[in-house]
Amino acid sequence: MKKLIYMTLVILAFSCSGSKSTTASQPNKKLLKGTWEVTNIKFIGDKGLYKAFLFDLADSSCFKGGEWVFIPNNGSGKFSTSVNSSVCEAYTQAIHWSFLESTDGYTQFQFKYIGDNIKAKNVKSGYRASIQEISDNMMIIKVPSEYQGNPFDVIMTFNKTSDSIEL
Repeated sequence: MKKLIYMTLVILAFSCSGSKSTTASQPNKKLLKGTWEVTNIKFIGDKGLYKAFLFDLADSSCFKGGEWVFIPNNGSGKFSTSVNSSVCEAYTQAIHWSFLESTDGYTQFQFKYIGDNIKAKNVKSGYRASIQEISDNMMIIKVPSEYQGNPFDVIMTFNKTSDSIEL
């Protein structure tokens, strides 16, 4: 009888212990499925003038109102910049995206530019941003940036506009 009680306690202890998984705190990729709009961009840092050229592509203001499409099952997607000033041109870029668990406790959203003849595995560099908040219909990311040698963060707020995933 003692052996049976001991075995039951051992099994119970192992079944209740937490499992170590690198994806345990990562958000589910299915949260991003659909079409999203960048509804807000703000700068966090010391007081002063900020100018951010995001993702080696365009001024941060060109991303406000832009559309991002995420397909979770294969990590494909795209984004489009908006034409909201004289410095912004309409631009659409295909991407491959994923989540990465970082050492600072935040999950990172990462992506690479891809194209018709360019596969993600052949692209050596990409972009990362810390996910500050994420839900079924909203995501906030923090993009590290620098202007005139001064570091600051660009905070981008995304709101889901549709479950549509047309590329």
